[in-house]
Amino acid sequence: MNYVIPILAIFITLSFLLKVGFYPRWGTWLTALCCALFVLLIAPWVTEQSKTAIAAFFASREKMLDVSVCITLEAAILITFCFDCFSGMRTRDTAFKRSVTFLLHLYPGLLIGGVLCYILAELLFSFPGIDFNMLSWTVATTTFLLIGVGARLLQILLGDKALRLEILFIVNIFIVVLSIIATGY
Repeated sequence: MNYVIPILAIFITLSFLLKVGFYPRWGTWLTALCCALFVLLIAPWVTEQSKTAIAAFFASREKMLDVSVCITLEAAILITFCFDCFSGMRTRDTAFKRSVTFLLHLYPGLLIGGVLCYILAELLFSFPGIDFNMLSWTVATTTFLLIGVGARLLQILLGDKALRLEILFIVNIFIVVLSIIATGY
């Protein structure tokens, strides 16, 4: 279990970066800014948590089942985004289909918030002598830069939109499998 959660967090982050890579450049940086602000807003709450409370959360089967449902729903949304991008040859284009496509393209993936909480908590417990305010600002700045640069770097390295969609699809399949593993221990 100690290894499944960090691996799941890495896959969720990779999925988020791949999805944000489909935004225009300003949208990627706006999303990165929102994530950095989120880190700053959750920092006071995370500093109040104890290491045993976080360990108890991950040890609770009921809470992990709830988290697994959220993870599976987000993976299903991102898999639907992949299928929607590949279904360019629609016979009838209705207002409902256009609105669903718009929402799928707009949705970046909200589970990155949980990953950012997890990373911030782990860093706060790893560096107990450092000022929490300074550490949260450092994590927020790093989050902003890593999301902006990471999404663009994946976009450049993978290049082709179809390849990025296929990798996003495969990553989300792995996320579903890992969420099942996380609840079944």
